[in-house]
Order: sequence, then C-alpha cells, then structure tokens
Amino acid sequence: MKHRTRTALAVAGCAALLAACSTQAPESSSGSGGGADDVRTGNGVTDDTINVGILTDLSGPFAVSAPLHVTQIQAYWDQVNKDGGVCGRDVKVQVQDHQYDPQRAVALYRSMAPNVAALQQVLGSPVVAALLPLAQEDDLYVGGMGWSSVALKYPNAQIPGSTYSIESANGIDYLVDELGLKKGDKVGVVYYEGDLGGDSLAGAEYAAKQRGLEIVPQQITPRDTDLSAQASALKQAGVSAVILGAAPAQLASLAGVLVSQGLDVPLLGNSPTYAPSLLQGPSGPAILKNFYFLSSIAPYSGDEPGVKEAAALHEAAAPDKPKGWEIPAGSAEALLLKTAMDNACKDGDLTPAGIVAGIKKTKDLDTKGIISAPLDYSKEGQPATRSIYLLRPDAQAPGGLRMEATLEGPSAKSYTFGG
Repeated sequence: MKHRTRTALAVAGCAALLAACSTQAPESSSGSGGGADDVRTGNGVTDDTINVGILTDLSGPFAVSAPLHVTQIQAYWDQVNKDGGVCGRDVKVQVQDHQYDPQRAVALYRSMAPNVAALQQVLGSPVVAALLPLAQEDDLYVGGMGWSSVALKYPNAQIPGSTYSIESANGIDYLVDELGLKKGDKVGVVYYEGDLGGDSLAGAEYAAKQRGLEIVPQQITPRDTDLSAQASALKQAGVSAVILGAAPAQLASLAGVLVSQGLDVPLLGNSPTYAPSLLQGPSGPAILKNFYFLSSIAPYSGDEPGVKEAAALHEAAAPDKPKGWEIPAGSAEALLLKTAMDNACKDGDLTPAGIVAGIKKTKDLDTKGIISAPLDYSKEGQPATRSIYLLRPDAQAPGGLRMEATLEGPSAKSYTFGG
C-alpha cells in the first residue's frame, strides 16, 4: 500500500486505547515535506500502519457486552481507513481476551505493548488496576477502560465521559430531587470489591452526606450471582432505594429478589450493569419497573446525531449482531483515540508518548450527543465532564434503553477527587 498524505476526518467514533511504549529511539517516517512525512514514529507505527490493541473480557462477566464494543470499534476504524486513515496510515486493531483475569491480562499486555501504539480498550476493573501502572511506565495510551476514578491519576489514561463516583453522586441527587427521598432515608449500595464498586460507593457516600441520607453498603464479588442475602439485608435495614455497581449478572439477580422479598424500590445501576438481554429473563418485569441506568453514554435508540451515525455504522457492518449502548460507546472511545492521534500527528510525534500528549490537547470535544457534554481533558486529575445521562429500560426501543434525562446535580458538581 502506498503512503498517503494526511486526510482530515469527521467520523463519530468511540473506543478505548492505550499507546504502547517505545523500546527504540523514535524515527522519522520516510519521505519529505510536511504533514505525515515529517512525523516521528515509535512502536506500532510504520509508514502505512498504526497498530492499536484491545485487551477485553470475551469470556468472563462482561462476555455479553464486550464483543459489541469490539465489533463497533473495528467498524469505526474500518470507516476511518476508507476515508484516508490517520496521519496517512491505516489503523489496525489487535484483540486479545484476558478472561477477566489480571494475571493473564498482564502477560498479554507484555506481549502486545511493544507492537502497538496505543491500547484502544482495556475492559474490567481488576485488569485496569493491574495494567495502568505498567502502561504509565511505558508512556502508553490507555482508553476505554471503564469509568473508574483511579484512571484520573494516570495522564496516559482517557476516560470516555465521567466516572462511577460522579454517576452515583448524580444518582443520589436524582433520588432526592426527583424521586422524593427525604433526609434520614437509607440507600443501599451493592458493589463489587475493587475500582468499579469502590468508586460507585465513594460517590454515593459523598452525595448521601450532602443530602442527609444514610448509605447501607453490601460488598460482593463477580462470582456472586445470587444476591438473595444482600436483598434480605437491605430489606431489614429499610432502604428506600438501591445503587448497584456490578455487572449484568448481578442486576438480573438483585432486581428480581428485591421485588420477591417485597422491596419494591428504585434500583440505579452504574455504566456496566445493564444488558438488554436481561429483559427477556425472569427479572425482566422488575428491571422494567424499577431500574434506572446511570451512564456517560447515550442509548442506541437516541436521537443525537452521533448516536445515529454510530447506529448506521453498526447496521452496515454487523446487522445481525445485537444492539446496545455499547455501540455508541465504542464509537466514542475510538473518537477519543483518533483525536489524540490527530493531535500527535499535527505535532509531528506519532510515538506512544506523542499520542499520550495528544490527550491533554483534547478540549471542548463534541461527540455529537454520544456523551452529554463537550469533553475537556486539559485538566489533569479531573473528569472530562460531570454530566451524565439517565436511561430507562424499554423493551420496545432498539437496544433496550430509552433516554430519560441529563443529570448534573449539586453533589456531582462539588465532588472532589483525592491525590
């Protein structure tokens, strides 16, 4: 394939990336003149290709949703390549399944990192916690790693929207301002041990203190798929609502057992908790009635221009695949990485470190509604936005979700992140 000149692109996309470390001194691309011909390159980049990696969970607790991310990310980059690529190069995606096993993920990372310019997506909180320090040492971009606040400590990581803590703080504000919870009421938080659940709990605890509520915590692990005991404890405590920071398997159990035990209360879930296939299961009626989805990402059924572009891309690339919020999420994550790489290309430094530097130069990025507000990554240690979407399950909507509201409550605005 012949080396192309750099082409400006306007394609909505989303995918989480991690730039690989360069073990060799960066070299300039072949050729002369401006643009892509004068760009320094490092690991994962040739005159014709930029290789990016995905380390995901195709066979663990997120085996339902992870393949949708991968399919959409690949479709996004295929479209980018058709339109001229990035910095005159095609973007190629390498995918590995870590099976939600941090040790396996570390081994896969070590074999992949020298061959990629970035990691488009790293899925799973324990995996992210294991890999972020390694990627920081390698000065490698990491994207699409979920929404845990721990990533804010790493300048090489890019969260696609807000954080689990901000989601939960917004959720508490919504319970008080819209659903009528009063001072002294109790809210249960059922949460994974680790970054996902711990971050969700931290935001809920902060907001509850601000709004005069009491938190009743219930810690679980990904292996816990029967939450009858947790539901019983929440009922005994007399909670008026519940927040869930876990995966779809836990939502399927918790929604049903809460209702079966007579606890018919609002159930709010952080970004990874929902899958539309749950509506076909025995807990479907309870989920339809009581579940509220706290998400940085708009639903597949949304009217926003970026969502429609993502859905059209999905329909063209994988019409027989399921629909879900993961489709616009994939496009948003890929857009973030592409923007960082475009910034790196403009600066003449398409090394992994150059791509990481491109994160901080991303300001006022409009995802055309996939994420609810423009994104600003120039402030280190702070989320790109504190605005999220509130979605509701809907069996008639494509992807099983409909838009309910945009949230940015007072607790979410005032929440602070530690050093």
